[in-house]
Amino acid sequence: MGRTLLLILLFAFLSQALAQDLHTCSMQGEHQRTYQNPLNEAWLSAYDVKHYDLSLAVSNQDTEISGEAAILLEVRRNIDTVVLELQSALSVLEVRISERVSPFLFDRELSYAHEGDVLFIQLDRTRLAEELFALKVVYEGDAGQNRGFYAGINNKTDSKYGFAVTYTLSEPNNARDWFPVKQVLEDKIDSVTFRIRCDRRLLAASNGILKEIERVGKEHIITWQTHYPMAYYLLSFAVADYQDFSFMAGLSQAGDSVQIQNYIYDSKKVLNDWEDDIRATGSMLSLFSRLLIDYPFKEEKYGHALAPMGGGIEHQTMTTLSDFNFYLVAHELAHQWFGDHITCGNWQDIWINEGFASYMEYVAAQQLRSQAAADAWMDNAMAIALGETKGSVFVPEEELENVNRLFDYGLSYKKGAILLHMIRFILDDDALFFSILRNYLHLHGNGHATGEDFKSTLEAESGLDFSAFFEQWYYGEGYPRFEIHWKQQHDSVLIQSDQTGSASEVSPLFQVPFELELRFKNGSFRRLRLMQNRSREEFRIPVEGLVEDLIFDPDRHLLTTSHVSSEPIVNNPSN
Repeated sequence: MGRTLLLILLFAFLSQALAQDLHTCSMQGEHQRTYQNPLNEAWLSAYDVKHYDLSLAVSNQDTEISGEAAILLEVRRNIDTVVLELQSALSVLEVRISERVSPFLFDRELSYAHEGDVLFIQLDRTRLAEELFALKVVYEGDAGQNRGFYAGINNKTDSKYGFAVTYTLSEPNNARDWFPVKQVLEDKIDSVTFRIRCDRRLLAASNGILKEIERVGKEHIITWQTHYPMAYYLLSFAVADYQDFSFMAGLSQAGDSVQIQNYIYDSKKVLNDWEDDIRATGSMLSLFSRLLIDYPFKEEKYGHALAPMGGGIEHQTMTTLSDFNFYLVAHELAHQWFGDHITCGNWQDIWINEGFASYMEYVAAQQLRSQAAADAWMDNAMAIALGETKGSVFVPEEELENVNRLFDYGLSYKKGAILLHMIRFILDDDALFFSILRNYLHLHGNGHATGEDFKSTLEAESGLDFSAFFEQWYYGEGYPRFEIHWKQQHDSVLIQSDQTGSASEVSPLFQVPFELELRFKNGSFRRLRLMQNRSREEFRIPVEGLVEDLIFDPDRHLLTTSHVSSEPIVNNPSN
């Protein structure tokens, strides 16, 4: 088929797709809406990605790349056109097809149109459901046209150590900046072989196992392979003048271990600065394997690649990060369970990734440092989340195109972590809490999940109904504000609890349990767990002895503000 006819079909199908509603409801309930660009439904659901054989020539001096992407596809419904995303700044040189799937034989050239950031490939014939075939896309150009933290590829020089690095960061939808891709969260890539060609003085980090380093003149080809399912945005590389600093870490079972492979700048100062912090990764990996399930990619490795990015990104088996701060390392490692092993089913449920990984920072501090360190982390998280008087953890569909809202630090990260902290408090059973996390990982591992999927596991394991909790805390906005008034009358303490919401027009009431600590004049104390089901609740608590003070939420389990006074209680309260 000629290019002209292909373009006619291209615009015809685009017009039809654009006429459709861009947002489709899933069967998860009224809140669960999955944003889809028109290409998803019209084109991308027609096939599954099974394997990538990717070859790239790269440098640590710029974002120029040249490469070949061989992609094995399985047809889900009959198709005669394949659509991929690839940024317009990259030039497609040719596209070929292979009927043979092992090994590939790309013996026929195909017609294609590269319009905007979309690559339309006209197949040589209609492919039928369950049929396997491979495409090879040859391309080149400067991939670094986009700028900023969320650009798909960057080239920067570390301001502290002076090393130049080219690295990728494809989340959420920037993988197309550097390779032809299907950017659909539900379709994980089954396996990848990645060959990276660069100057022999450099090393290139990527996913999976380092299989081979082949010298080619003044360059070498570094081959990585992974056989675990992987979301499109987790495929990565980083190239720099690295040294390999590796060691082994134990898992939950005696004798089991995994390699921790770290590509750090080739400088004694870098190793001197960070060695102890890097080695702490082993303790974290062992801890998470014990509390959760074994490290999900234990047949390959875990590792880090340094890059001057001002943070980190949880590339599967090989995190890219700017330093080895304890909490950054814990966060990105936790993503291997929550984000990589289980990936959010849609970006509205980014909590599945970021809230869970953030809470594991608290768990790491609690287990590996001290409760005081964990409390300090939680106090900071609470302070940040309390700054978000409005906005939900669940990302509204109208805000999905705003990457800053998607990765809102106060909502997706800190409030998201606090939701898990409050669930742990409600359960009042740490063994049950971590059992729920383990079962959730077993149920959805190597796949994807939504907030509703986690809620289902939570309810099934605990026997409790969390519908109101999710409606108010996950889909709702803001947090409760408590006014507590109390006084002692003889052998009873009378308590009046008034609650309003910081975003009362959306979430007027949060039905939550809360703790009070009664402190007696004789130095003893007593903990109470009460339930707020209405905007005003009254309680009469029998006591023995004189109560000197009352403390609200003494262990900071709840995201809330509070004011406690022993002022007179209002009579005849209205509820």
